[in-house]
Amino acid sequence: MKQKFVTFMLALLATAALFAQNKVTGTVTDDIGPVIGASVMEKGTSNGAITDLDGKYVITVKPGATLVFSSIGYASQEIVVGQQKTIDVHLSEDAEFLDEVVVVGYGTVKKRDLTGSVASVGGEKLRETIASNVDQMLQGKVSGVQITQNSGAPGGASSIRVRGASSINNTNEPLYIVDGIPFSGAGNQIGGFDWAGGTNGQNVVNPLSTISPTDIVSIDVLKDASATAIYGANGANGVIIITTKRGKAGQTNLSYDGYVTVQKITHKLPMMNLRQYADYQTGLYDELNQSVSEIFKDPELLGAGTDWQDAVFRTALAHSHSINVTGGTEKLRVAASAGYTNQDGVIIGSSFTRYNGRINVDADIKDWLHAGASLAYTHTDEVITNNDGTDGVILQALTMMPSIPIYDFDGNWAGPDTVYGSSNWNPVWLAQMKSNDYKRNRSMGSIYLSIDPIKNLNIRTEFNFDLST
Repeated sequence: MKQKFVTFMLALLATAALFAQNKVTGTVTDDIGPVIGASVMEKGTSNGAITDLDGKYVITVKPGATLVFSSIGYASQEIVVGQQKTIDVHLSEDAEFLDEVVVVGYGTVKKRDLTGSVASVGGEKLRETIASNVDQMLQGKVSGVQITQNSGAPGGASSIRVRGASSINNTNEPLYIVDGIPFSGAGNQIGGFDWAGGTNGQNVVNPLSTISPTDIVSIDVLKDASATAIYGANGANGVIIITTKRGKAGQTNLSYDGYVTVQKITHKLPMMNLRQYADYQTGLYDELNQSVSEIFKDPELLGAGTDWQDAVFRTALAHSHSINVTGGTEKLRVAASAGYTNQDGVIIGSSFTRYNGRINVDADIKDWLHAGASLAYTHTDEVITNNDGTDGVILQALTMMPSIPIYDFDGNWAGPDTVYGSSNWNPVWLAQMKSNDYKRNRSMGSIYLSIDPIKNLNIRTEFNFDLST
């Protein structure tokens, strides 16, 4: 009995030791003094702390845990916690991070020399998310930038707010610069239908839908007045600079980038089938002392009827394919790409298709004379179904009686019963026959000449064009 008790106590002590917690304090500093807001994390967990105004921190961890000390612009450090109660850390500058080049309005600058508020996102990080448009790729990746998708339609536009709304030119959208070519983030007006709300609540087409995400090397977001000053009032809502791939001297590289995905709604609203609807109608008209329609008098003889949500929703396929070629010599460098994207909407009849091509050329004519050109062409075809207001496809599908078929016995579209239903349109007919097919062709190009007359002085002249039909 005594031996069992000793064994039990030893096991209890071992368990207590396993779950014991160590309280660790310390200070995080750099070459100048305390580092404010540095992250102190227990590796492999979500347990962490932040240094205060004096660079001090307090954290409770398990024995043998590893602490990770990090802060933007500094190299991270990992320290194993033994019996120490105090761990002071000196962080060194991350030379690789500070030497990264950021694109600003007047050229490029290293992060160590940057004084304005600029956020930079690389192409590889952007492509961690599968998205058909550039604005969707930016979601959640830049602090101070709020992105809201206005429409669930394929290719639908998103609203981008850089540090809130501050309209000075009748729009809160930022200014975009693509390889030096500026254009407004406000979409182009599109036509409606012969009834109100016919453009799916979306009266503009997404200006970024004509840019292929696979062509992008980096996106730099200029957020404050000092960074956007060169653009004047046009940059009042922030500036987003998009840099596409350019050729490099050396071996020619051929790459393929593509994906195939499926999309579907995760939940349908619970609705009555035909038999349940007939029971409801019979009970309702009994309460009102009125005669019910003949088709509802014997619910047991009825089937399930039409599930209008199944009729208008579908499992939608989306796929994208892109081929990129880069290469060149020390004197001439070329990058070319071609791509195709097709995205079906989860509502039948809606889709987005894009064909795109781009070529960038850079040449060093002399040591002091450089020239280059860019040309991009995009064709997009966006089919938008009406899904706005009482005449929208979804609301019509929810209010259409299950007793109405999609087609009549002759194969024609069946119509709603205006006596017993509140729907005005056959939802399937509405989705497939009443849609807005918006085709767009866009050509963007630039030619530049750059001269370096003396050291640290560069003179550059550039001609750009942006044509859309």
